[in-house]
Amino acid sequence: MATAVDRKNTTFIGGVPTWANACVGENGFPGYWDYAKGFSQAATTLIDLVLSERGLMHSVDEMIYPVCFNMRHSVELRLKGAIAELILIEKCRCRDLQFDLAGSHDIENIWSFFIERARVVDDRYDPIISRLDTKIADIAEIDATGQTFRYPLNTESQKHLVDVSIINFVVLKRSFAELEAALDELHRLNKYLRDEYRWGSFTKRLSRKNLFEIASLLPPRAMWANESFDTTKEAIKKRFNIGGKELSNSIKLIETHYELAPEIGMSIPLLGVEEDYIKEFFGHWFKQHDLPSDKDPIDIEGNEWGADGMFDDFVKSSQTRTEVWNSIKSSLTPEKLAGVSALFYFAHELYFSESYVRIYSLGLQEAKASFIHSEDSVRSQYFHLFDKTNAVYNILRSLYFLKKMECADHLVAAYRLDDKFSWLDEARTQALFRKPDYCGYAI
Repeated sequence: MATAVDRKNTTFIGGVPTWANACVGENGFPGYWDYAKGFSQAATTLIDLVLSERGLMHSVDEMIYPVCFNMRHSVELRLKGAIAELILIEKCRCRDLQFDLAGSHDIENIWSFFIERARVVDDRYDPIISRLDTKIADIAEIDATGQTFRYPLNTESQKHLVDVSIINFVVLKRSFAELEAALDELHRLNKYLRDEYRWGSFTKRLSRKNLFEIASLLPPRAMWANESFDTTKEAIKKRFNIGGKELSNSIKLIETHYELAPEIGMSIPLLGVEEDYIKEFFGHWFKQHDLPSDKDPIDIEGNEWGADGMFDDFVKSSQTRTEVWNSIKSSLTPEKLAGVSALFYFAHELYFSESYVRIYSLGLQEAKASFIHSEDSVRSQYFHLFDKTNAVYNILRSLYFLKKMECADHLVAAYRLDDKFSWLDEARTQALFRKPDYCGYAI
């Protein structure tokens, strides 16, 4: 037999057809989620195969073992993946969480660890834990360590499943589908919380969701001098089981947060720009762009013009850009350039207002560098934004998300945009930006 050094594998290799080549290892970076989905899909495919044939071609008595093994192993991997996400969330909070993901296979221990730590991390895990608990307990009872459906005998030579006798494929399919749906929701919640905590809007004991809850309980900022405010603060401390210092830290966060400050009657100024400059940018933008209504049918054929038409259009555009630049270059600053740019790019990720602050900070660095470099560099950066056909669309959505309703409505009225965007009413009520239910709060 060839040595490990000399031997060439002839089984686990690439080949033809190329569509049948699976990416593994560092080629695709698969993790717990990818492995788990593979095992769960294998289980579901086998269940459907057996049911479609009514067990005639593939015996239920034989197929039950690979089906249940794949199901159980998928759940183990899913839970380990959930713990891995929990570890990352805790890292965002500067807290160390350790678990032997490679050496632990007892599904009851894995699940118990997740429950205990998840409830400490965030109370939004409670509903999904309740949904999963019974299903995972069923698996742990039958096959705690992944051996029951893998071998006919245990390590003490005792036969497996003697107390079970019958397992129904239809029941398996229904139960596993419910379990998969709940685990999918857990995965979405983990990803969301990881993003949320990454932005740092939390305190030692309170999550971002808790801060929204506290903001809704606080009176308007102008009324905080009233004696009743002390009573309100004591009620909040009791409800959330926090001390005065943590409540003070929470209030400071609320007062400086684009989404939270309006809840107490405060408004955080936009970064780098004021409404007048945004209005000026809109005015120049409309000199070059037409804005059809998003309710109108899309022209899939497009406009047709000859060489003369294209040349005339180019000349007109060039003249417009020259006029615009001569009009704005003396008053343009890095802050204004970065401010409009931040409103445009923030619209691509309207989930956390903290992202707007980061985009502005990075944009300001770039704008300052352009101003130092040359006028051509500044001009290029300005017209990169000016040429965006969705600039008005994006900026308005960002303004509404940041709860700059009055500013956004003034712009809509000034440029008669009420019939241009079908989403305006939803933006005004914030329904357009509603978080998914599993995130725990609607704002």
